[in-house]
Amino acid sequence: MSTETETREPEIAEFVTSSQAAKRLGLSMATIQKLVDNNILQAWRTFGGHRRIAMSSVLNYQNANSFEKITRPASDRLYKVVMVIESQELATRLRKEVAQWGLPVQVSFFESLTEALLELLNDKHELLVVQTTAPRKEQEKFLEILQKFINSRHTVAHTLVLSREEDLVAALNPDANPVSVQVLDKDLSPLWMSAYLAGFVAQRRG
Repeated sequence: MSTETETREPEIAEFVTSSQAAKRLGLSMATIQKLVDNNILQAWRTFGGHRRIAMSSVLNYQNANSFEKITRPASDRLYKVVMVIESQELATRLRKEVAQWGLPVQVSFFESLTEALLELLNDKHELLVVQTTAPRKEQEKFLEILQKFINSRHTVAHTLVLSREEDLVAALNPDANPVSVQVLDKDLSPLWMSAYLAGFVAQRRG
């Protein structure tokens, strides 16, 4: 259910259009609509039917997700991303929604880390995303494998591991390229993933 309501525009122009919000956050128009529908961005419609989004909510979202204001340069480059998703239902949703995000990414999906690493053997990628609910010992083992692979092959710039295990990052070897693997205690959702990828692309473009 949308949070938009018919109201007067505020006297002080503390608002932006959907296009301006999308550009500032580095997100697609479809993602902006979802943020409005979920009441993450506060929006209303003018009497003329134009959507306005409160600048304060845009800034709050930007700060919460560590985004920087970006202006996308004209570029046809696609950033290659590999995702290892355990849930086939979630993988199917992500496949459908990636095309709607409007991000310059080429995403490949795999069911296992082994399949993903085979893909990475000969083709360089900017990002590897791994979502796992495996037992802790198994997660520690594949983190060790990941670090060895990254340090020997150099075919992936950054790895994001999403796990509910606490202090899993402690299993990483701090002397083995410590910044190449990021571990987050975070549930993976299409909305969160689109925001993360937007921030990642913005950072890579610098």
